[in-house]
Amino acid sequence: MKKIINVVLTLALIGLIGFGIYKIFIDGEKQVSFYDREVTLKVWDQVRVSDAVTVKLIKINDGRCLEDTCEREGQFSANFLVFNDMKFAYIELGELEPKSLTIDKLSLEYNIELVSVSDDGKSVTIKVNEG
Repeated sequence: MKKIINVVLTLALIGLIGFGIYKIFIDGEKQVSFYDREVTLKVWDQVRVSDAVTVKLIKINDGRCLEDTCEREGQFSANFLVFNDMKFAYIELGELEPKSLTIDKLSLEYNIELVSVSDDGKSVTIKVNEG
């Protein structure tokens, strides 16, 4: 009985790892662009910029305050996975702050700017510049 439980748990773990790899590297629409151009992405879409860096949109968070009694404005924020070759960085950009971020963890330096988020929070427009 213990062997069966161990086999089932091992298969479930392998399945979860496989699903995670699929979502990060395979799922979503793939686009190609160049530096200094705006690109619109939906969740799980990715863009390859000038054959140097890939930016994948992981999640869009709605942190806006929609009530009349709120004291703060709030913002949409987006989480991205940025990778080139075998190096990657996980970043979060917001509509208000931080609107752009320079990544120097990778072998080259990139500046990623969140240009806008759609009103329904389903897509974002970004611009990638070479540092």
